[in-house]
Amino acid sequence: MAKKIQYNHDSKTIAEIQKDVDFTVLTPTKIPDDWTLDTKTSPWLSLHYMDSNDTKLMVSIDLIKGIRVPYDGSPHSKQVDINGSIGYFSEWGDSGKVDQDEELNTGGLLRWAQDGTSVEMLTYSLSKNQMLEIARSMK
Repeated sequence: MAKKIQYNHDSKTIAEIQKDVDFTVLTPTKIPDDWTLDTKTSPWLSLHYMDSNDTKLMVSIDLIKGIRVPYDGSPHSKQVDINGSIGYFSEWGDSGKVDQDEELNTGGLLRWAQDGTSVEMLTYSLSKNQMLEIARSMK
């Protein structure tokens, strides 16, 4: 059984959102238990997973109807496999550097399409492998 999601900021639930959209709302099953979820529904659907203190965005996942996987043509974009679908990962230009808050920048932008939904995931906090693990757990 999937864990119960803790919503914050009076967010709409995934079940409520699914009733209002005409595409599959994909959500990750492999996220830390102490993260909370803040949903944004305009102009597209965004799932903002926050740390346990609700102060730091851990990962943002944008969902929109479609099967298009945007590829920016950048030599920095690397093709990856996500549940049998082609995706593209682009590492941030400042990845591996310390930001103004003295935190190490990691992560990047991951894009793919699954079940009629185009997905774009971004983070400055997680590694590429952590992003792929979350992406591959989306159902």
